[in-house]
Amino acid sequence: MTAKILISKEKLIELYIKRKLSTHQIGKIIGCDPSVIQKRLKEFRITLRQPKKKIIIQKRELERLYLNKGFSTQKISNLLGISSCSVYYKLKEFNIKTRKKRIFKINKNKLENLYLKKRISCSQIAKKKGFTTTVVWNKLKKYSIKTRDYLEANIKYPKKIFDGDNELKAYMIGFRLGDLNVESIRNESTVIVKSSTTKECQVRLIKEVYGGYGHFWIKKYGDVFSTMTFLDKSFNFLVKKEDNIADWIREKNKLFIAFLGGYTDAEGCISISQGRARFRIRSYDKNILSQIHIKLNSLGINTKFGLASKKGVHSGAKHNQDCWGVFVYTKNDLLNLFSLIKPHMKHEKRLSDIILAENNILERNKKHIKAVMI
Repeated sequence: MTAKILISKEKLIELYIKRKLSTHQIGKIIGCDPSVIQKRLKEFRITLRQPKKKIIIQKRELERLYLNKGFSTQKISNLLGISSCSVYYKLKEFNIKTRKKRIFKINKNKLENLYLKKRISCSQIAKKKGFTTTVVWNKLKKYSIKTRDYLEANIKYPKKIFDGDNELKAYMIGFRLGDLNVESIRNESTVIVKSSTTKECQVRLIKEVYGGYGHFWIKKYGDVFSTMTFLDKSFNFLVKKEDNIADWIREKNKLFIAFLGGYTDAEGCISISQGRARFRIRSYDKNILSQIHIKLNSLGINTKFGLASKKGVHSGAKHNQDCWGVFVYTKNDLLNLFSLIKPHMKHEKRLSDIILAENNILERNKKHIKAVMI
């Protein structure tokens, strides 16, 4: 029996709801068929988005790929951006005779020799034998051959102990709570920081912040970058995911500002709307945003906090939870906020947006002075 694909509800919400990736894109990241992702969405009671229009595949094109070129249904599905099941059903619909299923024939001793003794990876075995990595993985499971975990797969890469100060630690936690998935493996001896994004600048930031401490792995699936960073157990402070800013961060202004810099790099938006600079952070983290609102107001920066959008469908997108926001509108408050968080921020686009916003405010101030002098 094929092993059940494990994916958490939190991960699905991140990819499907927040990043609006398709089940096909998520399937590529996880390494399974889109139908498996659809099934998990239903199990977690995550409402599926409206299905796309019927996919049109010409019989001539399918014959060219399947019969003439000898492509598998999986390879055709990758080329066309649909599931392998859809390809199979189309073959049946067009009465195109399907090939007999190839069986990966290898005995346990030979597979153990390749995988355990020679330390050849699943992907290398698959390439050598002409099968997919999943087929080899399933055969390992069938023979009860112990598979290498993430740590063993990356054992040759050194990991550095966290040696930063509390400001860097607060920034890392802020960025993690806003945008990353983190887990520990092998009795918490290794911490894995995971991310899926379509933004190259986000990839560079993750590598800059976390990649210097361990092996940084990246792979692109279509337009989506999937990354993993393997860190030392001293980074266990990143594992806990909760809707709360720790007391040790909130109680010291410089640590709170560092945290806010990280959270803004992950979830913030600095923009020019209707000729005016704006700052906002929106997320499902109601308590974190409320704490940010209260703390900034105590520092003399006037903010607004409230419900940004209710749970439900908005502009074609499904929100499984209420979305909350912190907003800053006035010129002086924006300039004061930027002066605090800018030294701690690392996201190149966010920093560029701050400069544009500051210039917008300065230009508006100049116009105001001129108008007063006339």
